[in-house]
Amino acid sequence: NISSFLILLVNKCVHCNGDHVSNSLKCPIVKSFRAELTKKLLSSNRMSSSYGLTNTNINNTYSYDTTAFPVLPRPQQPSPYAFINNTMMNKIDELISSVRKVYDTLEQFSKKNDEFELFMNNKIKNDEILSTKIDHLIDNDEEFKKNITQHEIKITRHENIFIKLILPMLDEISKYLSVINTDKKGGTLDADFQAIINRMRVQLENVTQNKKF
Repeated sequence: NISSFLILLVNKCVHCNGDHVSNSLKCPIVKSFRAELTKKLLSSNRMSSSYGLTNTNINNTYSYDTTAFPVLPRPQQPSPYAFINNTMMNKIDELISSVRKVYDTLEQFSKKNDEFELFMNNKIKNDEILSTKIDHLIDNDEEFKKNITQHEIKITRHENIFIKLILPMLDEISKYLSVINTDKKGGTLDADFQAIINRMRVQLENVTQNKKF
């Protein structure tokens, strides 16, 4: 949130919660600390000067004592910069987690893409096989049509031979047999044979006219 981020950037003293930086001279706690520190230093210098008049070897025996200086009070609240750092670290962790999720998603997408490419390659191969089979069927169909045409030509030729040659020849033979089966007076010698001949002639005529017999 930008507004909360801007609020965090506002100067705020950790000693007195004032609207200034923590080491500013505006801070009453820092001002008091500096005044007390100055007083301690001046007091120490005066004591050193007076003691130096009576003993010139004071510099050789002087030792620094940290307890002689006042301690700056502990901050009443954590520094806003530390909070900002923690917030930034959390944001970085979230960003890393998001990048990891994106990477996992891309990896899954890549796997699906590989599977789809394999499927398409197999489909192309199967389509080629199917197309080859269809071409063979078309070739076989054309060959079959050629064979049918040739058979039709042969059948037509045989029909012509049968109708124009064999049937007339059989008709002439039946007529001749009828003449032979007649006596000198024009009577029939063998009635049964004549009936067979007549029936055969009727059947030949039906065949010629495409009638059932």
